[in-house]
Amino acid sequence: MSQKTNKFYNRYFFELAEKLAKINLFKTKENPSVGCVVTDLKNNILSTGITSSNGRPHAEYNGLIILNKKIKKKLFVTLEPCNYFGKSPPCTKLIANHSIQEIHFGDYDSNPLISGKSINYLKKKNIKVTKHKLSKFFYHDYNYSVEKKIPYVTSKIAITKNFYTKFKNNKYFTNSQSLKFAHLLRYMNDAILVGFNTFKEDLPILTCRIRGLHASSPKIFIINKNLIFFKKHLDNSSKKMVIFHDCIDFKKIKKYQKFFTLCRIPTSNGIMKPFELLKEIYKFKCRSLLIEGGIKTLNSFNEKKLINRGFVIISKLVSKNNSYSAKKFLSLFYGSNIFRYKENINLADNQLIKK
Repeated sequence: MSQKTNKFYNRYFFELAEKLAKINLFKTKENPSVGCVVTDLKNNILSTGITSSNGRPHAEYNGLIILNKKIKKKLFVTLEPCNYFGKSPPCTKLIANHSIQEIHFGDYDSNPLISGKSINYLKKKNIKVTKHKLSKFFYHDYNYSVEKKIPYVTSKIAITKNFYTKFKNNKYFTNSQSLKFAHLLRYMNDAILVGFNTFKEDLPILTCRIRGLHASSPKIFIINKNLIFFKKHLDNSSKKMVIFHDCIDFKKIKKYQKFFTLCRIPTSNGIMKPFELLKEIYKFKCRSLLIEGGIKTLNSFNEKKLINRGFVIISKLVSKNNSYSAKKFLSLFYGSNIFRYKENINLADNQLIKK
């Protein structure tokens, strides 16, 4: 087989691995979604693998475990394999024991336990290693998170035509397409955070309510520094919901820890530091975070430059309730003209701004 033909096959199999990685995207929790293809040396596909839902087993395990160890093979994988004992054995050891002659990979894993070390290990095992060009930003968010030890942060805010976050007494003032888009963002993130005012006034459910995706709803975090709750909150409580607080009232803590998971973060001048919140959320194995509100919470994160990506949904309605203006946040994050970031996505009479 000519070298040119072999390069064509190698590129084809790697692109197939990339498509496989997209199957369980957003379903693998703290682990990245990976795809792999295993072939023999004559470019016949022997098996494929993807990272399982919830993150384990890994793609390499799923692709190799069914195959004869003695058959010489090539492996195409989108991300550098793991090389340490976690909840499962290292994939590099499995690869080395499966007569892999060549490995083609797409990106280095920025996890300090892995980064570059796996590739060096495989080279020492006399396995030929080739790096391919992966689609831009495929593992960008994941690598940012494991490098910084904080989640990659996305903000989402809905505003009226005159830039306010409230409309009369209506909880919703955007259309059904915009609501579905907001729920899709929840599905795409490991965690969601709202401030106390949003929790107190709107009582948001914060789950993904798109049919078939509810099981992939984000983990919920609420800022409630003084542990102030009303009956409506307790009626909708869950031990899976994490409350960030700075309360030292033991009776309150004992009472409410029956309803929620409580996590104390000391405040500075009555304010929780955004970076400390992110570090705690990362400890819950959340690599991506969606902040939905309110405007005070968004401002605090934006002032510390801790928002990586932002979405604004603009309704056609004009609010006469001018108590929650988004202008400060919009001007700091998007600049003087937010409409230069307008997305051509069909939300009917609503507009979507993305940065």
